[in-house]
Amino acid sequence: HLTGVPPGVGQRVPVTVQTEKSLSLVLADLLAHFETRRVTLGRLLAVLGEQATAMVLLVFSIPAIIPTPGVPAGMIFGTVLVVLSCQLVVGTRRFWLPKRLSRIEVPRTLLSGMVVRLGPKLQWIETWLRPRWTGLAGQAALRPLGIVVVVMGVIIALPVPFGNVLPGLSVFFIALGLAQRDGVAIGIGLAFGLAAIAFTAFILLGGWWLISGWFGFSSGPAPA
Repeated sequence: HLTGVPPGVGQRVPVTVQTEKSLSLVLADLLAHFETRRVTLGRLLAVLGEQATAMVLLVFSIPAIIPTPGVPAGMIFGTVLVVLSCQLVVGTRRFWLPKRLSRIEVPRTLLSGMVVRLGPKLQWIETWLRPRWTGLAGQAALRPLGIVVVVMGVIIALPVPFGNVLPGLSVFFIALGLAQRDGVAIGIGLAFGLAAIAFTAFILLGGWWLISGWFGFSSGPAPA
């Protein structure tokens, strides 16, 4: 089980890569840990930081995948992913969040939704994961993958209709691959990332084309 008292707001937590525990089990333990505790982003990171980088990315990507009524999950968790992945890119030894982000409260229903809706699926996915193409899942890959997660976090934070799922799945599979040293899972995550970039570009460019057409921004000069 997850034990220990989470560090205070803004305190740094160690960065590691793999976790020895089942990811689905860690997710269930996370819910049990916060059963009687107030959940904030800072406390969530503090507890997850005892596990591994992979688990941190996994948990913070899930709200982008599942519906979260009443919570601006994309903006909040996309921003968190950007902050944390920037730290991976610069090679920090410990994760941290700014005080304002650390103090944001996470509904306990969101944690229970993670366990109930994704726990069994995650347990099934883990049966297919194994060490392969390990060059994509080692310490040397953290910085390049961090750049990918930065981009995905930005896309998640954008107010694009249905734009959270593909980048969320990208980070989700990258996290799975890091946890189990499975380069194939990371490859799937990168494929989702490319799809997310293409979809977002299509939506944004299509929206601009419609707006410019309505307001005549794309019209040529009026005839003399």
